[in-house]
Amino acid sequence: MRTYDRVLEEVRLDKSHGALWLSCRVVDAFIALVEELWGLSELTGELRALVERARSCRPSMASIANVAEASSRLVEEGLALKLSSESIVESLRRFKSAIEGVKAEVARRAVEDLSWPKVFMTHSLSSTVLEFFKLLGGGRTVVVTESRPLMEGVEAARALGLMGFDVKLVVDAAAYQAAKRFGVEVFVFGADSVLPDGYVVNKAGTAQIAIALKHLGVENACLCESVKVNDKLTPESVELEVKEPSEVLKEDLRGVEVFNLYFDLTPPSVVDKIVMEDGVHRAPYSLKPFAGWRLRSFLE
Repeated sequence: MRTYDRVLEEVRLDKSHGALWLSCRVVDAFIALVEELWGLSELTGELRALVERARSCRPSMASIANVAEASSRLVEEGLALKLSSESIVESLRRFKSAIEGVKAEVARRAVEDLSWPKVFMTHSLSSTVLEFFKLLGGGRTVVVTESRPLMEGVEAARALGLMGFDVKLVVDAAAYQAAKRFGVEVFVFGADSVLPDGYVVNKAGTAQIAIALKHLGVENACLCESVKVNDKLTPESVELEVKEPSEVLKEDLRGVEVFNLYFDLTPPSVVDKIVMEDGVHRAPYSLKPFAGWRLRSFLE
């Protein structure tokens, strides 16, 4: 197996990293492809094939498909300009650095807009959300759901505790009652994909928490980079990934099928705002991928 295929297989099997981190690994796959196939006739064909494999390996994460498509375009344009392999690889590395850096800009925008609440809730483990809390500073309360089945909410709780927040870790099913008990003002969550009209794909449980908390008057805020906008799908065509039943139940029960749904789709009617690197968006949403980006600039 070639290096770029091995990297993509790691992305497909990964269960511990978010969409943005995995998207950066996709750029690494294209870097490996250029380095391994430079000067060979199969480069162009493998380039397009790698895009298709990336698009299908994590269907719930729009940024992976977007980044693969953009990486391919950078390579193709570099070839058309007769750039060296070193120059094309460097352009991909600059693109990867930009993806890594956009999280901080989203967090900065979120702090400007959400500095007022004293009590937050969050679900799952979003690196963008953690970056927001890091910039916001401790001294406030954050209610964190455990996020079954892999319990990544525990890692989020640990990180927030070290930042100086008063953390309340609760089971997913207690989110509504915990929000009432602790006086949650804002539910802040990340995203694996966002549709142009504001539907949010995120860790399973996000939708039901957002819907429940909306009835309490809690503000629902999604923090998301524009690289995660999927303008090729509708709510009906979104594929929500299903993972291994053994993560939920180790034993086989006669007549019981374990449905380990990893993601859900939160409707825009309960999403009060989506904070991206280009600003704070509110309904009616009209989101675009790579908002404000000039991909060709990475070749300059």
